[in-house]
Amino acid sequence: MELEFPSREWAEEFCKTLDSSERYRSAARGWRYPILFKVGSKGPGFVLHLENGRCLGMEWLDDPSKGDAPIIISGDLQDWMDVIEGRINPLTAILRRRLRIEKGDISLILRYSVAALEMVAAAQRVSGGRSGGRGGG
Repeated sequence: MELEFPSREWAEEFCKTLDSSERYRSAARGWRYPILFKVGSKGPGFVLHLENGRCLGMEWLDDPSKGDAPIIISGDLQDWMDVIEGRINPLTAILRRRLRIEKGDISLILRYSVAALEMVAAAQRVSGGRSGGRGGG
């Protein structure tokens, strides 16, 4: 079953997929920071509670401005879809400012670059590249 990005169901399944991925667990060993993902300027967002290669839970935010996390990454819907669908590497998207780090340390994110790629692989398994077109900026 393909789920629509962004949606609460997609984010919940993304967390479960990450948590069951041995490759992500290995690549993210030592990471202990929740990440808030924001979609568009008026779109939804979600926080993944990530720790030591596990996804311990997801918090959905209809209004991500009311959420907080040590790492906040935002982008327009199309830029997120380009990452999820494999048209652009997530780190390249950050360096080109298609995805923006609103809060957090880019050097920390770059240190876990393999984990970022495993997160994209998990996102691809969840969505099959489908988007509902919500959350544009």
